[in-house]
Amino acid sequence: MTLSASTSVKPPAFTSQSIAAHVPTTERLCVDGICFDNISGMTALAIVRHYLTEEASPHPRTVFFVNVHSVHVARRDAGLRDALHKADLVLPDGSGLALAGKVTNWPVWENLNGTDFIPRVLGELTGSGQSVYLLGARPPVLEKCTQNLAVRFPGLVIAGSRHGHFSESEGAEIIRGINDAAPDVLLVGMGTPTQETWIVRHRQELRTKICFGVGGLFDFLSGETPRAPRWVRNLGMEWAYRFAHEPRSKWDRVLLEIPFFVARTFVGRVSVTSHPVRSHKVIETFMKAEE
Repeated sequence: MTLSASTSVKPPAFTSQSIAAHVPTTERLCVDGICFDNISGMTALAIVRHYLTEEASPHPRTVFFVNVHSVHVARRDAGLRDALHKADLVLPDGSGLALAGKVTNWPVWENLNGTDFIPRVLGELTGSGQSVYLLGARPPVLEKCTQNLAVRFPGLVIAGSRHGHFSESEGAEIIRGINDAAPDVLLVGMGTPTQETWIVRHRQELRTKICFGVGGLFDFLSGETPRAPRWVRNLGMEWAYRFAHEPRSKWDRVLLEIPFFVARTFVGRVSVTSHPVRSHKVIETFMKAEE
């Protein structure tokens, strides 16, 4: 394992000092060649706000989340590695990456898992007139998810939704449906690596501002999958809670991937090098606004 450091919808009330306070390092962290942006949730949300208002992007911005499972899959899946490298923003998800950072003295600033972060994005959209489209999950799960979102976020515009069980031959029809709905944000919940490779393969065809790969988010938002209590999450043990509730679907992650990852971390097969963080124009924009 190699770990290396590598006009908004709602104007953010950030000063140059507060932005600087939420950019904790000048490095990106990389695990086995998979890099993520080591930033705070406030900074990540500010970047998303910028993506929602910029005019010049040649294709939708892509935002992905990486965890131990993503790193494990990417070790043998070149398509996923390529998709993650092409993403505009990659956020750390889960206690496994935090553990690796702690052991190697490159702490992860914040656990920005999609289940917590995406509702913050939807909160930004609520009442703004900007819309979201949901792609993924089984039909009954998706229907319940949209119902719950309407209750949780009154005023959120849901431009449309489509379940994630479709063939490659239906792809063009799916994309037409999304483009006809013209959402500002597209949430794709089809699991890793399918969602990441699908987004990158089709992003030139999609007319939306941001595409997020959100994994099992719709299962959580629909209530189909229970969320771990907050105290369990605060201990970094949500993976154990999910295994207890879904042993058949999670056994390989818990019994193979996580132990393998932890073992490689603690036996010292980890090296750290420093790389500049990728520039995000949103930071420069806020700094200039304060001059």
